[in-house]
Amino acid sequence: MATEEIPPADRFAAAGRATLAWTLPGGRVETETVPLCASGDRPCVRLSAAAIAAKGAVRLVVTPDFGRAEKGEEGWWFSPYGHYGEWDRDEGSFFADDDRMNMPMFGWATPRGAYLAVITSLKCYPKLQVGARGGRYEVSCVLDGELCTEPYEDFEIVYHVFPAGTPYAALCRRYREYQLSCGAVKPLRERVKDNPALKYAVEAPEIRIRQAWKPVPSPVPFQQPENEPEPFVAVPFDRVKDIARALKEAGVGNAELCLVGWNVGGHDGRWPQSFPAEPRLGGDAKLREAIAAVQAEGYQIVPHGNFRDAYVIADSWDGEWVAKEGTDGVIEPDRGGGITWGGGLAHIVCPKRAYERFCSKDIPRMAAFGFRGIGYFDVVSILHAPVCRDPRHPCNRAESARYWGLSAEISKRELGGFASEGAVDHFAGSLDSVLYASFDDPQKVEKGEIPARSLAKRMVPVFQLVYGGIIVQNPYTGTINVTLKDRYWLLKLLECGGRPNFYFHSQFRADGAHWMGMTDLRCDTDEALRASVAKIKEGWDLWRPFVRLQYEFMDGHDRLAPGVFLTTWGDGTRLVTNYASVPFDFEGRSVGPSDFLLLEPPRPR
Repeated sequence: MATEEIPPADRFAAAGRATLAWTLPGGRVETETVPLCASGDRPCVRLSAAAIAAKGAVRLVVTPDFGRAEKGEEGWWFSPYGHYGEWDRDEGSFFADDDRMNMPMFGWATPRGAYLAVITSLKCYPKLQVGARGGRYEVSCVLDGELCTEPYEDFEIVYHVFPAGTPYAALCRRYREYQLSCGAVKPLRERVKDNPALKYAVEAPEIRIRQAWKPVPSPVPFQQPENEPEPFVAVPFDRVKDIARALKEAGVGNAELCLVGWNVGGHDGRWPQSFPAEPRLGGDAKLREAIAAVQAEGYQIVPHGNFRDAYVIADSWDGEWVAKEGTDGVIEPDRGGGITWGGGLAHIVCPKRAYERFCSKDIPRMAAFGFRGIGYFDVVSILHAPVCRDPRHPCNRAESARYWGLSAEISKRELGGFASEGAVDHFAGSLDSVLYASFDDPQKVEKGEIPARSLAKRMVPVFQLVYGGIIVQNPYTGTINVTLKDRYWLLKLLECGGRPNFYFHSQFRADGAHWMGMTDLRCDTDEALRASVAKIKEGWDLWRPFVRLQYEFMDGHDRLAPGVFLTTWGDGTRLVTNYASVPFDFEGRSVGPSDFLLLEPPRPR
């Protein structure tokens, strides 16, 4: 499906100028207007790193003339996280994830045209800002923090200009085309040709099994062996064998099991230390047995690891390899925002040191135990790569992202693939699967229950329109364990082209903050195991007609009526999802409430 832009000669006629609003350290804002320049034949804003730094500003807001709209006008805007809004409010503001963008792109449309903004340089990591004041909207790109004070390269934002009425799916396709054309990513269809482990995983539900964990949040922030809380054991290695056997007996054809908390200390127990396997689960010998038993049933099995977080209890602890951040000119360890997990207060490992000292050693060791499939390494694709100012291993954000990508390539080489938690595309070419593309609850967005999302009307599958057929994904935290939940979440999984993810013991936090929902799989008794496996089998049966779509690009997404959506894939497959309370007629076929209709592509004559 082609994505037609306005012809080159007309793009600049529709473009004009851009406003640069610089916020200086005292809070004063200086504004200037600059003409748009050219990137190829497209309008853009380009600023040198030296010019940005010379301003001495702490914040820069870049707004093109065509990035403005009035309340009541036809059109929309979307964030790279999938938030969608229209020009219908008097007041409000929106920031992408209250932080930096997961993809360096965003789009909007007015009666004057549709626009895709792509940050092509200094893209780790700007922000999107959508603001309404007195019914007047502005859509802007924001640079702040070190992107203003010490930019690591020149800044460029390129605007792809389309005719008015162009759908948002077309803009997402254009970003996909951009990523493919520059070689940043390759389609799954190509990558699985010589990688049977990846092919198997793409066509299998993921079943995550949390085996052991210490209290979270930890009551002991700085743990040592003598004061380390004892891990709670939920699923010993012998029980993993029972799960695999039960899946086989129930008729679950394919599955990739991921062991979470197999490592010493359980989940997030002693990172970056992984070994030995937690003795209370059965230790190294039982881990090997469990891996072999799962594979004997015909399933793949992979480890959950982590090369970002670190705790002082690790046997390799050395403050030298912790990332350092600057505070008033003093270089201090990055403690990850003061968050405590199972191992205590989490520090951030410098990505360069993580690649050199841990990933290159520990991932091959995991592979030697027999693990094979899309190895899962936590966090690095849901948070933005850090700055490290340690003079022994300095990294700007782009360099940190590159080292994370190099570590991901070790997983691909040793295990067969690489998966992580979220959808930040700083190393999209190395990413095979994400645990959830969005951390938001689309129901709360629609109801306006999230203040930072107040301008958004709903969520649309932006990540899926870009990376469907390239990166396997589960759309939301709420689409974990879909067959245990309200029908809404199953429809969301299918509407967004997701791969099912099931989780034994997704609930582990002592404070009850269970972001994957309040329904869970259990296996503490044989009855609980049978009930859990029955829910996995139900999900496997529902998803089987959709498996082939993992290899297809998602090309279209449209709202047909309130609560009714049409998703279209590149091969012509269409899916109608009806969230409404009444039936919907589509081409003479009725789609019931909380139901879906899958229409196969027309067969060639």
